[in-house]
Amino acid sequence: MSVQRIGRYQIEETLGRGAMGVVYRARDPIIDRQVALKTMRVDLDAEHAEEFRDRFVREAQAAGRLNHPGIVTVHDVGEDPESGLIYIAMEYVEGRDLKQMLADGHRFRPSEAARIAADVAIALDYAHSLGVVHRDIKPANIMLTRDGTAKITDFGIARLETSNLTVEGQFIGTPNFMSPEQITGKAVDGRSDIFSLGVVLFNLLTEKRPFNGGTMHEVTLRIVQEPCPIPSTLSDRLPPAFNPVVLKCLEKNPDRRFQTGAEFARVLAALARSLVQRETTDEASTAVFQPGLETRIHADSKPATVAPSPTSVFSRARLWVSERLQPVTKINLPDWLRWEVQPLWAAALIAAALVMAIVPVLVLRSRIDRGPFAGPTPGATRNLHVVVSSLHAAENHMREGNLGAAEDAILAALDQAPTSPAARRLAAEIRHGLEVERTSAENQQRVSELVADGRGMYRRGDYSGARDEFRQALELDPKNEIATSYLELAEERMRSARASRTTAGASSAQPRTAPAEPPKPATPKAGVSRITLSFDSPISEGTVAVTFDGEGLADVPFDFSTKAILGFKKKGRGTVRRVILTPSGNHQIGVELRDRRRGVLGSSTFARLLEPDSEWTLRVDLPSENAQPNFFLVKSAR
Repeated sequence: MSVQRIGRYQIEETLGRGAMGVVYRARDPIIDRQVALKTMRVDLDAEHAEEFRDRFVREAQAAGRLNHPGIVTVHDVGEDPESGLIYIAMEYVEGRDLKQMLADGHRFRPSEAARIAADVAIALDYAHSLGVVHRDIKPANIMLTRDGTAKITDFGIARLETSNLTVEGQFIGTPNFMSPEQITGKAVDGRSDIFSLGVVLFNLLTEKRPFNGGTMHEVTLRIVQEPCPIPSTLSDRLPPAFNPVVLKCLEKNPDRRFQTGAEFARVLAALARSLVQRETTDEASTAVFQPGLETRIHADSKPATVAPSPTSVFSRARLWVSERLQPVTKINLPDWLRWEVQPLWAAALIAAALVMAIVPVLVLRSRIDRGPFAGPTPGATRNLHVVVSSLHAAENHMREGNLGAAEDAILAALDQAPTSPAARRLAAEIRHGLEVERTSAENQQRVSELVADGRGMYRRGDYSGARDEFRQALELDPKNEIATSYLELAEERMRSARASRTTAGASSAQPRTAPAEPPKPATPKAGVSRITLSFDSPISEGTVAVTFDGEGLADVPFDFSTKAILGFKKKGRGTVRRVILTPSGNHQIGVELRDRRRGVLGSSTFARLLEPDSEWTLRVDLPSENAQPNFFLVKSAR
């Protein structure tokens, strides 16, 4: 039926209906003022109805003490004696609530949503300072006036509607916007309203609710247990700067949220000012001034589109970048790529990685051996002088056409420096020249005739004549193997024949005894002997020093290590070979093995008669790196 009057208020229009009553636009005839009259049904037994009335009046009286531009003022509270309805008379506000605007498809800009939430946070901070907690902050309880001002409605009944009272077995309230402590029945304070306001801000920014579910139980379970999704992952147009602000509001633990509405408002005001251009006089204002920022709410109008100022270079650059990055922003990336990174943690991790990379490099570089390194010994200098002199002699003999003498000189140089590129190149030229001489047709024919004659004489037993023929053949071709073999056989036959004749003459006659004379010491012939140094080395670096009659003859350094990473050396092993030329005669040959790190490992001295053109092997035996070396000097069989 049509209601004309409730209490002293004249009903003009029905504004809306809810689960617990009806809201009317009415007029107070005493002071001729329009009010919003909200009636409440009490479908309870007598005992609970009385309790309901007492609490309703007490809460309404508490809300009536609030006088703030951001809160709808409560003028009166009472009960109509005729209908039995409890009513509350509030300030009449022309505008629309956020729930209606979202339902009509209105899209709030991030700066606009931040301004609205900041205005609501300031109003809540005022209420909380007087000990009043709303407990039912949601889009339907936040209105925007025609000039864009945000106002909180339903102060004075929120605590009643979110209490444990039930109406027809239903839980009163809006679970999607409740805080975890409200759902679990714990004590609540102003931080519970901060949580609910954070849900409203999330809804305005993303047009979605952070905790959705098919049933009330599922929604409340997610609010209590599950973390809030990151807002910027749900909306491409939302700046990531909102993420930490919204997530702080929606912390499960009240101690980790914003502790006051004023603190929350300051953060939102600063964030809103950073998103749009404003005047210099707007620095201390929560509201954001922008000529093109439409904040007036009209039922038949939509917000105007704000274009960047053509005189702003920064705005034009930002617009140009956003237009070209628009296809990239539509790529669906995993959520973990959108997580916010704390700068301090990132800097700490980068610094730790750099330290872990730099410290080993510095430690390894400090262990690189940078000297000082010892210079060449006097023996090594003499060996180098011998090599250079031999190279010059070989070149001179080649120019004179004496290839045989050139070959001897180059072989002497290669004995001391077997890896010398110059010696190898000159040796190749000498061998080529000798090959040309040996392969000449005339010489080859003559060599063949001499070898054939020598072989015939050898078969007839004329060993002396065969020897002469083979010697002539070798003078023409020193490398002829047949002549060399038969020459050795002929000389062996001649020595055997002489020995047989001496034995036969001694047995046929008795020699006269004569006073024995002491044998004269053999006088060694002048000449050159060859000593070949041989050492299979298990150590990486060192020197083999050879002395001749107490003076340095040769220092043979060796280094079998290889370069590793960062300039370090890797241990190795190898073989040392060196041919050393010495004068013939009775001499003292000394040898000493030195390790680069441990010094002298061992030494020895040999007294030998070095015959001309004799060949000797000086062997160094070291079974392992830590063993004692042994030295041998033996004559080589020719």
